[in-house]
Amino acid sequence: MRQILKSFISTIILSLFITTTNAADSIKLPGPLVTADWLTENLSKVVVLDVRKDLDSFLKEGHIEGAILVNSKKVRVKRKQANYELTGMLPDKKTYEKFMSAHGVGSNSTVVITMKGKTPGQVAGATRLYWQMKYYGFKHVALLDGGNDAWEEALGDFTNDATIIKTMKFNAGAIHNEILAKVKDVEQSLTDSNTLLVDTRNLRFHIGLEKRSYVKKHGHIPGSQLLPYKFLFPAKGTAKYHSTDIISQLLPALNISPKQNLILYCNSAFECSSVWFALHELVGLRNIRVYDGSLNEWTMDSSHAMTRKVSTQ
Repeated sequence: MRQILKSFISTIILSLFITTTNAADSIKLPGPLVTADWLTENLSKVVVLDVRKDLDSFLKEGHIEGAILVNSKKVRVKRKQANYELTGMLPDKKTYEKFMSAHGVGSNSTVVITMKGKTPGQVAGATRLYWQMKYYGFKHVALLDGGNDAWEEALGDFTNDATIIKTMKFNAGAIHNEILAKVKDVEQSLTDSNTLLVDTRNLRFHIGLEKRSYVKKHGHIPGSQLLPYKFLFPAKGTAKYHSTDIISQLLPALNISPKQNLILYCNSAFECSSVWFALHELVGLRNIRVYDGSLNEWTMDSSHAMTRKVSTQ
């Protein structure tokens, strides 16, 4: 009788182990990008964060069932530095942890980030959050390729119901400073042949024809090569990333060597996060960093040089 009971208990334990293992395997992310079909099959097992600027559209236009709205303007923070204030900066650890907790993400959650998916700019809102999560050591996160637009194309349903958010306990992991560049790194890169600055804005900004109001000077940081973030996506239709083969071909076509240490920047480290995602997460380059301050910080210092190809003055 005792032997039978022991055998029964062993069977139950083994069964529980198999069930637990299968449950863990079932929410294993296939990679940094997931498809609408994959999300359909695993929707109940992940936390979906919907990043957007137009907050009213979340309920008016609808969203994926259970998705949690993330205000893209709140992902980053303002930071006072010296005699000026910077916009759109990486939050400190405590602020980041509080933000994730309030958005229903726990330390052991599996997260899929989505967005409207109609424009590259909307994707950049999602990749900026993704980059921050990776910086603070969060591993189980992916992007829905094409966002809600791809979900709709795959005949996924939307709901107009508000999502009830359960606050979770969230602790950041190990900080990954290797994906972050600071102003001193950019200053040093100007005389370092092994490091290349990559401007991810469009050509009009790069040559100095236009600038954002919070960027004090026109043009680009001397020596920068241009890789517009919009090149990562089709010119029309749903904003899905090009294949890794096409993305890899962009580098030599734009005189960018993958063997160099790359520092990406834009106006405020928003758009360049999308290029970081493509090169670091999809292509697999490891020698690549995001300059968080970007031109917002760089041009605050009058001693920092800028190259301008076209002057409208």
